[in-house]
Amino acid sequence: MNDRVGEALHLVRRFFGHLRAKPLGPDDQRFVHAHLQGRCAELFWKQCTPDQRHAVDVARRAQDSLPGDVEVIEAALLHDVGKQGAGIGAISRSIATVLDALHLPMTNRMRLYRDHGEGGATDLEDAGCGPFAVAFARHHPSPAPEGFDPERWQALLDADG
Repeated sequence: MNDRVGEALHLVRRFFGHLRAKPLGPDDQRFVHAHLQGRCAELFWKQCTPDQRHAVDVARRAQDSLPGDVEVIEAALLHDVGKQGAGIGAISRSIATVLDALHLPMTNRMRLYRDHGEGGATDLEDAGCGPFAVAFARHHPSPAPEGFDPERWQALLDADG
């Protein structure tokens, strides 16, 4: 399967996962509380239900790959916090993704969604979250920046895939 078809399938799965997402149950809530505190936890809980669900799913997959790596779990739980600032739903997110891929104009809120990594990283820095979480929010889905273990980074990218 070529890369474009694979990316399209990934986006379709993400869209329907967003629509079907259910609030976190008690086990998932305990998982989040065990790994995030203070202002970092507040940022997590500000996310919409589908983004919380996605973050926990990514964190659990990352934990399976890198057991006990609390920095990676923190990064997984917080990597998309910047999306909440855009305040758009699944359909607008999908439209923004298509407009971006076609290099077409989009609304300011769609640009905030597209550029969520930088905004999220700034929020994470301001909240005192760990450097791995800040860097992953800022740079994903790109390869690890200098100073970060590329194997840990790739494990987290794979968990997010």
